[in-house]
Amino acid sequence: MKNKLFATSVAATAITPVILFFSFLTTQHTFADTVKVDDDGGLQLSITANRRAQSIDKTLASVTVITRKDIENTRTQDIVDLLRQQRGISIARTGGVGSQTSVFIRGTESDHVLVLLDGVRIASATTGFDWSQIPLDQVERIEIVRGPRAALYGSDAIGGVIEITTRKNTRPYLSMTAGKYGTRKVSAGFSDGDEKSRVSLNVSSEKSDGFSATNPDAGQYSYDPDKDAHRKGSLSLSFSRQLTNKTKAGIELFQSNNDIDFDIGSSDVELATVNTYVESNVTDKWSHKLNVSYAKNEVLSTSIFSEFTTGRRELNWQNNIALANSVSLILGANYREESGKTGSISTEEINNKAVYANVNKKKGALNLDLTVRHDKHSQAGNRTTGQVASGYDLSTKTTAYASYGTAFRAPNINDLYYPGFFGSYAGNPNLKPETSKTFEVGLKSRITDNQYLEGSLFHTKISNLISNSGANSQAINIDKATLKGLELGYSGKSNKLSWGADLTLLRTKNDVTKKRLLRRPNHKVTLNLGYDVSEKTRLGMDASFVGSREDFGAKLDDYSLLNLSLNQKLTKRASLGLRLENVTNEDYELAYGYNTPKRGAYLTFSYK
Repeated sequence: MKNKLFATSVAATAITPVILFFSFLTTQHTFADTVKVDDDGGLQLSITANRRAQSIDKTLASVTVITRKDIENTRTQDIVDLLRQQRGISIARTGGVGSQTSVFIRGTESDHVLVLLDGVRIASATTGFDWSQIPLDQVERIEIVRGPRAALYGSDAIGGVIEITTRKNTRPYLSMTAGKYGTRKVSAGFSDGDEKSRVSLNVSSEKSDGFSATNPDAGQYSYDPDKDAHRKGSLSLSFSRQLTNKTKAGIELFQSNNDIDFDIGSSDVELATVNTYVESNVTDKWSHKLNVSYAKNEVLSTSIFSEFTTGRRELNWQNNIALANSVSLILGANYREESGKTGSISTEEINNKAVYANVNKKKGALNLDLTVRHDKHSQAGNRTTGQVASGYDLSTKTTAYASYGTAFRAPNINDLYYPGFFGSYAGNPNLKPETSKTFEVGLKSRITDNQYLEGSLFHTKISNLISNSGANSQAINIDKATLKGLELGYSGKSNKLSWGADLTLLRTKNDVTKKRLLRRPNHKVTLNLGYDVSEKTRLGMDASFVGSREDFGAKLDDYSLLNLSLNQKLTKRASLGLRLENVTNEDYELAYGYNTPKRGAYLTFSYK
């Protein structure tokens, strides 16, 4: 795995000069540098929602940005726990950190969420995405876009997009954490250079003795009351160079190794990505960016000694053009190919070619946005998706919007070619892609300079859902689903106090069985508070109230969680952080038969 990653890095680096040959004809534009983080609590810029930088109150979609400061203020230990505090997101997990986790946006399936790491697709083409691969210590920013984005990103973005950005351009830092279940974490990083050339490196290591993932409800073949530990090591490296005052290029690498125990075995999971890019201006009104990336996932499980290896190679070329009369244009082309292997069985290669275009016009109080994309998928055939949105400024601080979008998810390698060991759960090369139609209306308002309100109503219809309900549990297209809901978010900041409150009301229905979709609650409320006791001391609280959910053969009760945090500066560069999780020691389940963490404390020492 490591040798192949090194070879891929060399190959990607070798490609860069070829790309630069074309880019030397152009002038500079730095896409990443357009995203500014407001440490004073102001509104953030979204770049994922429309593939260009916009203030989140001007995007015609529901967007949340989580910054590095947000992560450090809450002292949350795990990216999944951070995501489940956000509106529109629900979580199912079969045990502790590292266990199988599903992240649902607006009630869609977990594989209807496109996950990007520094712009690279990172979900495995067979087993999906392992959220435990991403250590929070290496995360600079998370952007959540709710609703379909297939017209810009292609397959998978039915429920939304989650883009994770690793730490760059940061001061040298060291962080050490100890806590419940024998948790030990160490992370460090640095960045060196200037505006012309910069290198950034982050490393982290994590271990936990864990707790028993299952309880007796899991059944006699799954239950084993031992501790299920996990171990993880991660590295991210980036290098950027201003080659001239006209051209910037860079390379970004990430690798994570995760060893996870569960009651009937263990898994060794590896993720590696390489991303090279060049960005520049053709004129002062025309900029472009070219990315060439590679991602590899390996999973080795001892439960039935199964092994999955997938690779994804991708090229994306995007052009941003400013036209007259406040019209902006995005034109792009994308090529992606995926391959997979299960044990000694190799699958056919899947490839996808696409072109996309976005037009945005702002005239007075009216904002119009139109996106069209055409994909030619080697298995799913020709697919055209579109999104149209319109916003109207009711005042200088309030905007109403409406949008309609279509999306699709092409069957992955497992859906198509899984060999069906022991005569079950076999793939089906004749599967059709899953498709969706979504209508949404929303309102965004800066009530005052320090208060922000956002609300949205949505309705989604999904067809051709893939289900393992054919003969011998073969994958077939059978299900249809209807999803509808309301999301409200309110946040604000005063002199010493900051707050946020989110409400999610959701109704899901399998249109074939007329039942609710599994593991998705009908309602969720989250609250968070922060109080600056002094310049050196900050107190925090986050709470969540989650409704009951249906699961396989059971109903999961509603539950409430309360977490507290303390951040204390010791010196100008050193600080202590304390997080108390599940303060009330709530007994709850995210999946039937699987345990969740009890009350626990985590102490972090940080030095910058």
